[in-house]
Amino acid sequence: MTAIEEIPGVRDLWQHTRGDPEIVVGLVEGHPDLSHPCFAGADITVIEPGWLPDIPPATPVVEHATYVASVLFGQPGSSSPGVAPRCRGIAVPAVRDPETARDPLNLARAVEVLVEAGARIIHFAPVHATLSGAAYPVLERTVAAAVDAGVLIVAPTGNDYGRTLVAPGILRGVLAVGAFDDSGIMFKFSNWGPEFGTHGIVAPGGGVTAAAPGGGAATHKGTSVSTPIVTGVAALLASLRRRRGLPADPLSVRDALVASALPCTAEQARDEPERCLAGRLNVPGATRLAAADAPDSVTLSTASADLPLPPPGTPVYPLGTIGYDFGTQRRRDRFPPLEDPRAMVRHLRDNPADAADLIWTLDLDLAPVYAIRPTGTHVAEIHRRLVRLFEYQVTPPGPGSDPSPTPFDRCSLPARVTSELTTLRSGRAVPILDVGHARGLSGWNTEYLSKQAIDRLTATMPVELRERILREFRAFLDRAYADRRNLGLSSPERALNYAVTNVMQAATVFTAATSEHLVLDAISVSRSPYGRVDSDCWDIELRFFDPAENTRAGKEWRFTIDVADVHPITFGKPKAWPARTSARV
Repeated sequence: MTAIEEIPGVRDLWQHTRGDPEIVVGLVEGHPDLSHPCFAGADITVIEPGWLPDIPPATPVVEHATYVASVLFGQPGSSSPGVAPRCRGIAVPAVRDPETARDPLNLARAVEVLVEAGARIIHFAPVHATLSGAAYPVLERTVAAAVDAGVLIVAPTGNDYGRTLVAPGILRGVLAVGAFDDSGIMFKFSNWGPEFGTHGIVAPGGGVTAAAPGGGAATHKGTSVSTPIVTGVAALLASLRRRRGLPADPLSVRDALVASALPCTAEQARDEPERCLAGRLNVPGATRLAAADAPDSVTLSTASADLPLPPPGTPVYPLGTIGYDFGTQRRRDRFPPLEDPRAMVRHLRDNPADAADLIWTLDLDLAPVYAIRPTGTHVAEIHRRLVRLFEYQVTPPGPGSDPSPTPFDRCSLPARVTSELTTLRSGRAVPILDVGHARGLSGWNTEYLSKQAIDRLTATMPVELRERILREFRAFLDRAYADRRNLGLSSPERALNYAVTNVMQAATVFTAATSEHLVLDAISVSRSPYGRVDSDCWDIELRFFDPAENTRAGKEWRFTIDVADVHPITFGKPKAWPARTSARV
C-alpha cells in the first residue's frame, strides 16, 4: 500500500509549499462529497453544469469524485491528507453516469467553464477509447484552446490492459499518466503506446487510501489514483514557482515532469519499455527543473529553520510581532521576576539600557522566526523603537503619544540577512537579521490603519458606500496577512508585505473597485515591466469580479513596488484594465 507522503520527494516539497491558493486546480469529474471531514478548511467551489438535466449522480461516480478530490485537497492532519491542500479547487460535476462520461460536448463545456473560472491546471478524469488515434473534434479543439491559454490538462491513460488509445491523454499538450504498483512494476492494465510516450509519465497507483462518501475511507488502484497524484505535484510545483518570484507557468511544470522522469528497468516495464511512457515520476528532479530559473532568494518555510537563506546582506522585509528571549538562564536571572509582559514593559521604562541585554525576536503566530540585532550608529534608537513597539502590542498607546487608540497587531522589519544563527532559551536556533536604522521599523493596528486610509479617500462619499469599502479593504488585509503570510525573503514577498504596510495604493484600488460594485477575486505578484537601472520592481495585481453579474468581465488593478533597497518604495499610480477572463462563472 502506498501513502502519498511516502512518495520520494513529496515531503521535501511540502517543506517549501503545501500549495498556493492562487493556483486553481479544476476537476472534470463527478460530484464529490465535500461534507467529508478531510475537506474541512479546503477551498473548493462546485460549479454546477447548467446544461445538463437534473440527473442524480450514480453512486460509483460520487465515490470516484470524492476519492480523487481528497487525493488532491484533503487537509493536513485529516484522515485523508492530499497532495496540494492549500491550492484552490473548482469542480464541474459534469459526470453523472456512463452516458454523460461519454458525451464529448458535455466534457468540452466543462473544460471551457473551468478555463473561464481561472483554472490553471485541470484534472480530467473521464477517458474515451479511440481506435483511430483521434479524439472527438469538439474535445480536441477545446483542449487545444486551453493549452494555448497556458492551462495544463492532466489525464489518465486508462485501465484497458494494453496498447489502448484514449482521449484526451493522446492529445499533444496534455500530460498523460499511467500507473505502477507498490513494488514499482507497471500494472498490466495501465494503457500505453507511442501516442502517450512523448508527453506521458507513470506514477504510483497501487493501494492508496483516501476519502469515501459519508466520512469513510476507501482504497483504490489504477490510473485514477496515479493521475491525481501527478496533478497535485504539478500544482505544488506551480505554487513553488510563484513563491520564488517566477510565473506559475503550468506548461513549464509539465515539461519539467516529463524531462525529469526516470527510466524503468526491464523488470519494472515488464520487458516492454514503452509501458513506462517517458518514465517514472521523479519529484526531486522535477522540482529542480521547474525552479531552475528561480533567484537565489528562496522562501523559508516557518516549519523548518534549516532551509537556505539568501546570501548575507540581502534585504528582507518580514511582518510579524515583536517578542523577546533571554537565550540562557544566566541572562534570565539578571532580570527581576516578571509575571507578565506588562511587567517587562515597566522594567524597561525604568531601566532602558537593559533592552540591549535581551534577544529581540520577530514572531509569527507567537513563534520566533528571526532574531533582531541592531547595528550601526543608531543602535540606541533602534532599541528604543523595539521597546516602544513591544509596549504598544501589550497595551494601547497613551493619549497623544501615537494616533492608534488600540494595541498594535502587526510590525514591519526592514533588515538584512546575515549568515549567523542564535539559540533561544527553548533550544531553537533562528537566523539573525541586522537592522541598521529605526526608519521603517513600524507597528500598527490593522483595524485602525484600514479606517484611517479609507476615511482619507472617501470623505465625500455616502456613509453606506464608505462602510462597504472599509469592509472589503479590511478583508483584503486580513487575507494578505493570513493566506499570504511569509518570511519576507524573496522579492515578491517583500513587495507584497510592503503593499500591506504602506497601504494607500491598495486603499485607492479598493475605493475604485468597490465603487464599481466589484469584489476581490485574486491577489498575485509578478515582475514589473516598469523599472529603473538597478531596480527590483514587482507589480501587485488585484483582480476583481462582479458577484451580481457573472458574465460581466472582471477588472484588474496593478501598482508597482521597488524592493531593491532594504526600504521598499512605491512609484506610479495604480493602473486598471479589464481582466482577461471573467473571474467567476
